[in-house]
Amino acid sequence: MAHEALTRVEDLFFKIITMAVGLSSLPTELIYHILLFLTPKDICRCAITCKIVWDAVQNSVHIQYKLELYAQGLNETDSTNANSIGVASKMHSLKNLASLWRSGFHVNTVFQDVVAQDEQSIQPQFVKCGTLSVWRMNDLLIRDCKKKTKPPQVWPDHGLFKQSHTHNLMRHSVVVDPLQDLVVAISSPRALIWDDAQQDQLVFWVDFWLASSQLPHPDSACTLLECRHTCEPDIYAAHILCRPAICGDRIVVLYHTRHRTLWDMFTSNMFIQVIDWKKGHVKRHALWEPGEQLYTSLRLVDKHTMLIINSKGHIVLYTLQGLDGSPRRRVTYLLPILRLGHYLSADSASILPYCVVHASPSFHGTVAHPGLMPSYVPSPESQIMVLEILPVSWPVMIVIDMAMFSEKAMRSETPVEIPWSDWGPKYTWCFPHHPSHRISVFGSKMAYALPRHRTPEPGQRVEALSPEGHFYIHIWDFNKRLVARSENTHDSDSPKVVIRKPGWFAQSCFDEDLAFNRPYIASVCAEPFPMRHFDRVFLEQDRLTLTRLPVGFVDIQVVSPISMEVGLEPERHREKSL
Repeated sequence: MAHEALTRVEDLFFKIITMAVGLSSLPTELIYHILLFLTPKDICRCAITCKIVWDAVQNSVHIQYKLELYAQGLNETDSTNANSIGVASKMHSLKNLASLWRSGFHVNTVFQDVVAQDEQSIQPQFVKCGTLSVWRMNDLLIRDCKKKTKPPQVWPDHGLFKQSHTHNLMRHSVVVDPLQDLVVAISSPRALIWDDAQQDQLVFWVDFWLASSQLPHPDSACTLLECRHTCEPDIYAAHILCRPAICGDRIVVLYHTRHRTLWDMFTSNMFIQVIDWKKGHVKRHALWEPGEQLYTSLRLVDKHTMLIINSKGHIVLYTLQGLDGSPRRRVTYLLPILRLGHYLSADSASILPYCVVHASPSFHGTVAHPGLMPSYVPSPESQIMVLEILPVSWPVMIVIDMAMFSEKAMRSETPVEIPWSDWGPKYTWCFPHHPSHRISVFGSKMAYALPRHRTPEPGQRVEALSPEGHFYIHIWDFNKRLVARSENTHDSDSPKVVIRKPGWFAQSCFDEDLAFNRPYIASVCAEPFPMRHFDRVFLEQDRLTLTRLPVGFVDIQVVSPISMEVGLEPERHREKSL
């Protein structure tokens, strides 16, 4: 009966829109309530065909949240849906999340611990799902930052790399994914000798372990996987260029091979090994990227979309057609050209300086620990990626809207290059930057450590953090829907927000003007944090993890914003003349 009644309401509403008679005479509140009965797909269809509906959509916070959930793949939100309770819970979570990081928010410390640090770190610290991992000189440290009673795990290297001592291997990388209870350890020979062009040589060993128990992972078909490579006869070295990327059951390792006896900057020598760690399958693919890059970063948008950011100022998008299908180079996005005098050295005129990439962790795939999954997982269209461009002077931070890499943007059958002028102003925000200001990304939000308790003015150059002073955590949100809701709606449940625009750069390291007017939401924590020994900050859905490195220790502090309860009853809208 309820479904039939809903169908009659939908039919009546569509007839009113089609006839374009009587809709303007309906009370605004009634239009809002009718729209809430429709599916997101029908709401979008009505908004396109009718300006009155379009205005109602823009001015209803609940409808905007409903469309946001639709972007996450939740296609049905009516009461007949078996998952309607889950949908309501996600909508409540989404509203609460928006209110957590309000302007001037306060925090409580929810976890604090000090862990002995006798070894030098090899890779930067990493936090996902409330778990800190640090690969050190002789071991791996894993600390669950949600349970003080649970002791930290310290995993000796000889237990991670089972083949390294037997074969005198180089230890390349360790990746921890708490959501899948997974540790991946990669090692390789120091030199590779090919006597035959047809010879299939082993280049990497990949170990798979349970993060929680240091045992072989039960979901993996094998505990040790061999990755092989074929080259022309010579002596080579294989180098992993960056941290391997994990997305569900897929692992991608980016590496290049280099002659030990010949230096060739123009030969295509960049490859990926695509691994299905659950099935124990692996496939090598060439990427046709020439030469040895000063810096290269790999990012998996999803299991079928891969980004490579290289030191020549290119963001290259590939699509992966299954494990055995060759990667297809679709689009190359060109970053602005650096000014003369901002390069790393005089002979590197075409080389972009060191770049640091920050992006949201992946939550794709079946999980071993579903309790760790955030209640609201941003879709790629609601995420950002941040590039720190660090030349010798005037560093810049570029925030990129990941919607640029959606399926609609990568259907070119032939590779294309897109200049900065065609994509930068539309999909990015640019800010003056200093490398002492730590950055972390989760979804559409960025945590930013700044020396002031107020948001910098547009285009204002920011100074370095004082090692003995204090800093403030700023939360900037670049979600287009949230900005639109804040600009166009009155929601009594939501706090007042501060909307900013980056503005114009008085001076930058790039050889073109940077002027941006895309809005974002800026908030700042009311409490200062001491700078002494401060190392990194990590943003997650409802918490911040700060680490400090006093001599011989890792000091971990987790803070959470004090919640402001948000209801789900339909909001009271201001009557507007339509």
